[in-house]
Amino acid sequence: MIFHEYYTAVPDDEVERFVQAQELGRLVTIGAEGQPHIGLYPFVTGPGAVELHLVRADEQIADLERYPRCLFEVDEVLGVIPSYWVHAEYGGSATAYHRTVMFDCEATIAEEPAAVAAQQEKLLARYQPEGGFRRLAIDDPLYRGALEQLAAVRLGVVRRRVKFKLAQNRPPESRRRIIEELRRRGRPTDARAAEALQWTLDAALGTASRPPA
Repeated sequence: MIFHEYYTAVPDDEVERFVQAQELGRLVTIGAEGQPHIGLYPFVTGPGAVELHLVRADEQIADLERYPRCLFEVDEVLGVIPSYWVHAEYGGSATAYHRTVMFDCEATIAEEPAAVAAQQEKLLARYQPEGGFRRLAIDDPLYRGALEQLAAVRLGVVRRRVKFKLAQNRPPESRRRIIEELRRRGRPTDARAAEALQWTLDAALGTASRPPA
């Protein structure tokens, strides 16, 4: 993926808001033979880190024990547009819109039940804040077996890369036309795409509200 400046100039608070709005993220690791492995997981973020849990027998645990450098990614696919929305003849104008944040990370793994339980509490606080479960305790038979099978993974963030590909390479009049066409077409993600493109126009005028989560 190439990171043109006009796609990466996104305020930090908007990047953070976007990351927090995503329910799942992708962990990419490298296997022993150089084969990439990818997994999709719930996660929580903290200062300079992303946290998630894996089953200890997961191939990605073996990858991280061998080579702790990895990548964690969240994204939102907003859709594709036909070329003729931009140019009457040039087919190369067809494109896709998305928002993507990548974290280059260094992983540490903890298998102690207390560490796993502490991380599970963070995940439950994010995904099930209403409660409805028995409090985690490492000596509770209800949880003991699961805690002994899981590993708490902390991904220390080394670098963050952002790409909000929302037609910022097009002049305002072209973006306005694309927005109109998206709203007219009405596919499931077109309204969100139109709002995201509109945010780029408003941001240029200094009137942007937060883009849709």
